[in-house]
Amino acid sequence: MHRALAVIAAFMTLVLPPAAQAKILSQWVQLGPDGTASARAITEDGCPLVIFDGRPVAMSVRAEPTRAFGNVAPAQFPVRSCEAMVPPEAVAAVLDGKPLPLPRGNPQRILVFGDSGCRLKTGDPTQDCNDTNSWPFPKIAAMAAAARPDLVIHVGDYHYREDACPAGHEGCAGSPWGYGFDAWNADFFSPAAPLLAAAPWVMVRGNHEDCSRAGEGWFRFLDRAPMEPTCRDFTGDFVAKLGDFGIVVVDGAKAEDPKGDPGDMAATLRQQLIEVLAKVPAEAWLTTHRPLDAMLGTEKGTPRNFVGNKVLELALGADMPSGVKMYVSGHIHFFQAVDFGGARPPQLVVGTGGDNLEALPPLSVIGADINGAKVVDSVTYSGFGYMVWDRAGTAWSGTLFDVNGRPINRCRLANRTLSCRN
Repeated sequence: MHRALAVIAAFMTLVLPPAAQAKILSQWVQLGPDGTASARAITEDGCPLVIFDGRPVAMSVRAEPTRAFGNVAPAQFPVRSCEAMVPPEAVAAVLDGKPLPLPRGNPQRILVFGDSGCRLKTGDPTQDCNDTNSWPFPKIAAMAAAARPDLVIHVGDYHYREDACPAGHEGCAGSPWGYGFDAWNADFFSPAAPLLAAAPWVMVRGNHEDCSRAGEGWFRFLDRAPMEPTCRDFTGDFVAKLGDFGIVVVDGAKAEDPKGDPGDMAATLRQQLIEVLAKVPAEAWLTTHRPLDAMLGTEKGTPRNFVGNKVLELALGADMPSGVKMYVSGHIHFFQAVDFGGARPPQLVVGTGGDNLEALPPLSVIGADINGAKVVDSVTYSGFGYMVWDRAGTAWSGTLFDVNGRPINRCRLANRTLSCRN
């Protein structure tokens, strides 16, 4: 294996022009619609070659540094993003002398987490981005990579460094901020490197990646479609397939419950889901950044149980195909599992990747009404960590780990029943 990599590296040095040998700042594989996947890279200069089963393939430019992008906040991206479709039959891939993790059918181990960036926002509690105890995402990424997942699902919110570190705040001193590449790299690409190298990813768009925030970085690097000329919210849904298993990926980043009539927003989201329903296999999870059916613990600073994101249940909850066994989300910065006794898919929330944590509901969620359905079983935990799901025959067993890899909670998903116990 080492000899093969050395031969490939030597080949690349001989045949590639100097521009194509530019430093690669990040590289990964992410799933797209209908069984497709793409290899991605961020470089300082030209797009490199990626080697699929010994065959060199030139990566195409996704976004040039000078490319203009409309209706977003000004930001600097002095880097080039590149991509290449993964051939369906490919067994192995190498980029920059390093193996790329390719998708495998019917994954046996899936890692889930989200809300991973470091909070720098005027008016919000400031995180110490330089301290892995305050902002543990680098530690989480390294520990999660050691779990050797077949697939990683990030449920959104990669970027949180919106404003400058407050003067005199040593814990975040020197941190880049704003919506450009330097902040994206510090918040996501650099700390995520071990986990990006470990498995292919499903990228879910979070509200911090909508057009009023870090939308340009989302489209330059992570959106599943070719980069568009302007930023757009509600870009539609797709079904990522790995053998007989599927993941319905919903762009609900902008789907905050409106103050007025939710009908128009719900209709848009509903139509986008209808367009992909026929592609949902017999076993699938639906991923959306904002949860459909979770119970929060504070509303405008007041401790009390309340339901958020009602518009998503209105838009997506009706007539969900039997193949969708679970909703997987983030947005709320804690872990929560909510089961409805099979009346609808259970809701899993894993917004534990690194940003400031959410308060726990002051009352038991069990027995509560969430969007018209009674909660039969529920567990909530406020702490940093990641979740690993292992296939166990026709069921799945999940373990929530803290930042040191210590098990916090264990769950079991069988059909549409989710049960978790400490």
